[in-house]
Amino acid sequence: MAKSKKKQEKRSPNRIAGPQSESGNSAGLPAVAGERAGDAAPAGKAPEDGGNTAENGAVEGPPSEETPKKPAPVPVVPASRLRRALPDLIKVVFALVVIGVAAAIWYQPPLIKRDFPRVTYRFGGEWLADAALYRPLAVPTRYYVGLPRKLAGRYQWFAVDRRREVAALAEEPKRRIMGRKVIKRGEPLGLDLEFRKLDGSEWKVFFFEDSIVFSNAVLAVRLDARRDNAK
Repeated sequence: MAKSKKKQEKRSPNRIAGPQSESGNSAGLPAVAGERAGDAAPAGKAPEDGGNTAENGAVEGPPSEETPKKPAPVPVVPASRLRRALPDLIKVVFALVVIGVAAAIWYQPPLIKRDFPRVTYRFGGEWLADAALYRPLAVPTRYYVGLPRKLAGRYQWFAVDRRREVAALAEEPKRRIMGRKVIKRGEPLGLDLEFRKLDGSEWKVFFFEDSIVFSNAVLAVRLDARRDNAK
């Protein structure tokens, strides 16, 4: 039996090697797997290469749209201190101008021509209404009466202070600002007429509720504050 087996082995060596090779292959599976893994390694690199190609912008698949570039920011030039302070300076200058004008008007108020109260005067037995009435700006209790000519050689301008109840013979205002007559606040009104005797007669001054009258034997002046007479 042993001899017959040996003869069979000699006759068919490939058949005997088959199982060995199978057994050898089965025993060496790791090596074969390693070889196959090694063989498959280039194929495994394909995704990596593909990933690299996608990152590198390879021509595989549709090209990606380019994102629009944002415009570069324009550098902002910081404003100078003078430019920042210019609005405040303008306000300060405007306030100073207003204060200066108000102070000038308070100190030297201009005379504004008015038609109320109504002024009439009697001279030579006739009542006339061609006298001019002025009121100083910002001085509501004072009036100035200017007659068209000097009467009796001395009577032309009168000053009346309603608050103090004073009527005075005054001089024509000499000061002018921008073409307007002005007076100086606090200066004397003039010559107080009450109980003053001129031209051989005494002046009398009356302050009524709706009128002011001052007169002597030569001249009489009336300021009428009644609205019906002012028409």
